Amino acid sequence: MQRSFCHPQILLAIIFFHSINCIAQQTTVNGRVVDQVTRQPVAGVNIIIDNTDLGTASDVNGNFSLSAPQAIPFTMIFSFVGMKTQKIIVTNPSTPLTVEMVEESILGEEVVVSASRAEENILGSPVSIEKINLVEIQQMSAPNFYDGLQNIKGVDMSVHSLIFKLPNTRGFNGNTNYRMNQFVDGVDNTAPGLSFAAGNIFGLSTLDVESVEMLVGASSALYGPGGMNGTLLMTSKNPFDFQGISATLQSGVMNVNAPNRDNFSSLMNDFNIRYAKAFTKKLALKITAGYIFAEDWNASDFRDRTDLNDPSLNRQSNPGYDGVNTYGDDIIVPVNLADVAPEVADNVARSQGYVPGSPEYDDIYNRVISVMPDQVISRTGFQERYLVDYGTKNFKAGATLHYKIHNDLDAIVQGNYSNGTSVYSAQNRFSLNNFSIYSGRLELKGKNFYIRSYGMIENSGNTYDAGATGLLINEAWKPSEDWYTDYIQYFTQTALLGGTEEDAHRFARLVADNRAENFGTIFNPLKPAIPIPGSVEFNNYKNEITSTPINNGGSKVTDHSKLFHIEGLYNFDKQIHFMEWIVGASHRIYIVDSEGTIFFDKPGDPIVVNQFGAFTQLGKKFLRDRVKLTASARFDKNENFKAQITPRFSFVYALNESGDRNLRGSWQTAFRFPAIADQWINLNTGRYIVLGGLPQVQHSYDFDTNPVYPLSGQNPIIDKPVLDNGPFIIPSFVPEKVTALEFGYRGLHLQKSVLIDAYVYQNIYSGFMAQQNLAQNPNTPDERRFQTTISTTNPVSSYGWSAGIDWFLRRGFLIKGNISFNALIDENENLPGYQSAFNTPDYRYNITVGNRHITKRMGFNVTWRWQNDFLWESSFGVGTIPAFGTLDANINFKFESIKSSIKIGGSNLLNKYYTTNLGSGQVGGLYYFTWSFDDVFK
Repeated sequence: MQRSFCHPQILLAIIFFHSINCIAQQTTVNGRVVDQVTRQPVAGVNIIIDNTDLGTASDVNGNFSLSAPQAIPFTMIFSFVGMKTQKIIVTNPSTPLTVEMVEESILGEEVVVSASRAEENILGSPVSIEKINLVEIQQMSAPNFYDGLQNIKGVDMSVHSLIFKLPNTRGFNGNTNYRMNQFVDGVDNTAPGLSFAAGNIFGLSTLDVESVEMLVGASSALYGPGGMNGTLLMTSKNPFDFQGISATLQSGVMNVNAPNRDNFSSLMNDFNIRYAKAFTKKLALKITAGYIFAEDWNASDFRDRTDLNDPSLNRQSNPGYDGVNTYGDDIIVPVNLADVAPEVADNVARSQGYVPGSPEYDDIYNRVISVMPDQVISRTGFQERYLVDYGTKNFKAGATLHYKIHNDLDAIVQGNYSNGTSVYSAQNRFSLNNFSIYSGRLELKGKNFYIRSYGMIENSGNTYDAGATGLLINEAWKPSEDWYTDYIQYFTQTALLGGTEEDAHRFARLVADNRAENFGTIFNPLKPAIPIPGSVEFNNYKNEITSTPINNGGSKVTDHSKLFHIEGLYNFDKQIHFMEWIVGASHRIYIVDSEGTIFFDKPGDPIVVNQFGAFTQLGKKFLRDRVKLTASARFDKNENFKAQITPRFSFVYALNESGDRNLRGSWQTAFRFPAIADQWINLNTGRYIVLGGLPQVQHSYDFDTNPVYPLSGQNPIIDKPVLDNGPFIIPSFVPEKVTALEFGYRGLHLQKSVLIDAYVYQNIYSGFMAQQNLAQNPNTPDERRFQTTISTTNPVSSYGWSAGIDWFLRRGFLIKGNISFNALIDENENLPGYQSAFNTPDYRYNITVGNRHITKRMGFNVTWRWQNDFLWESSFGVGTIPAFGTLDANINFKFESIKSSIKIGGSNLLNKYYTTNLGSGQVGGLYYFTWSFDDVFK
């Protein structure tokens, strides 16, 4: 008889392998995510299994499916920007889940990285920082995210033109923004030749922005030279997290009833597209492109530079008229009729055969002297609109490839190309024509480290100096020596024949220009005449001059400068648990190549500059994590300057156990090496020479052997040399430093519906870099005028405060308001020829009211901005910028069924034209319609 039995070892093996098989089985959870209010699907919701790295995202229909070798029960976490995080315990995976997402206030819950180079809650940040997240970008009352930066507490925006805008904080907002760092995915967005970020011309597409962080105040300790006033960090969307295709088409009307324009209005069009695809779990690709084109804001300030406070002055009332936005009338060497009267009188008397000392000679001589007034005269100039290309445009394209070597290690390869045409102010107004940047990035990135290298190649295209172009057109049709000779001759002749002074000036200009006033008919057809702006003759002159490099007698700027950079960072959070420790280092190479047109380089012989930096940061929490202390220090060396060490110390103290009300304070230093332009510029503007501050540049003009003298004021053309105190002693050219002290509070109140953020600060500068006007060989025929950058020896300080409140009301309404104050204390302000260029209003404020879902499909946002008047100082000119206020608003609609949204809005709705800096475009209303298609899921 055969018996059946089960051996104990066999039974144990069966049980063991059955258990292994059960563990290996996949638990699959299916479901759908919807908005609790609208019941519409929510795409892009981030879904993970708690305490694992396993996750997925909801698709465009809100559906998801997630499989994992996980024994039930387990917890799934559903999160999405602007909505309350949901945690669901899975007990029966066979039943599909329906997850309802609820919109909620996220005040103070943002995670920021820029403040400490490590993730932290914004409430616990040790310094002042602002963040714009993805939801806020979509809702802001501005045509694009970059324009929306001016609504941030404490941020000023200098608007040169439609696409050339410079954000800044805490003062010293000039035509160049050397004291503000700007990074895109960790890559410095500074054009190497310009030495500053040209707004967002080379930055991110609106569609590809995930978040923007603005670190307000000093930040050199972590981000290197230049971060004296702040650091702007823009982060793009990861192609693994945001897949699909999205596009926007924005069309608008601008230049409505613009001053000094012939046509009524013009169109603005902006198109962007983004595509991202994860081909496998390891490989993902992202492609972006955008193009904007419009007729730019016109610069139409025709006040007379000789007296900006007298609006009645014009070419007819002042023979020495020099318009802010007219070029060619610039007074290079002032010609005053009273000064030339003795020579003219002598020539007139001698021409009639009289000899000095005779009664007849004296009679004629004295008559001529008596009719020659104390009056400067200038040539007839041309308005800016005839000298620059207002057809602004900006094309941006990029591709990024991500490869996951493993879960914690990514390799990134990126290439970008940007091209733009715009207008901006520097020593003159410059027309950026087909200015372009090529850039590339290679990066190896882990959870606690990265190694990043990038390069940037600049091409100035057909860029030219518009101010110099006006001067050269005048020289081309008639040299100034001949023009002034004719003017003086016929003025004298008319005056001696009994004509009034006004008649004499009018006839003298008629003959000298050989054309009736306001570019009328030719006076003498046998002689050359001033060309009519916009005519074929005028454009022929202009095209020849703007296509000839500056160093060959034209106005074309050549700039092929390059930048190469490598850096690395390591966070020891896995090795050290009782404190934070971060270290980093970088090396940068500048290649300055303007072929001798604007810099001190020579054709074929560019300037090469090496720069090295390293930093470390320690952080530690105490008193049951209620207090966090952080200490940072950075070392930097540029081969042209001494090494710099910039420490930073900060604290955060939590006033309550929950940590949502915090005091913060910091003492830190920041610095900047002089910008490439500050060091190496060598530009003859026609009116004066702009010179870099390095000794070898200044010595090329014999500053070491032929003394220079300060001018009496801030105008390098008409101000007089000051000789009383002897030659000007140029201080040692050193890096600029600032010591910044700040205290602030950030906290949630009224059941977390109100966020209050406020701070006070003081900045004390040493080696402050400023513009200095100088004259060499003063009051002689060989006199030369210069404007250079110097390091001041007297201290300069600024101080201020800012406060803001965000208040979430019932039914989703959000009210935001902020106010800022800035002031300057400068012991150098009375020095002759000196400019601090603080260029910041004392007070500015913003008020915003909005609601993302005033109905299921509709939202709105309204913002009022105001700032008071302030003094503008720059190498282009000095004058008061009037106070102004603007109203921005939009209303938006969502159409989930077609994956689209529509935004209808206006910037400067009241169309009250204003300017933020002397000589730049007059900014009016922009009324736009934006259609967005979004098939992207996170």
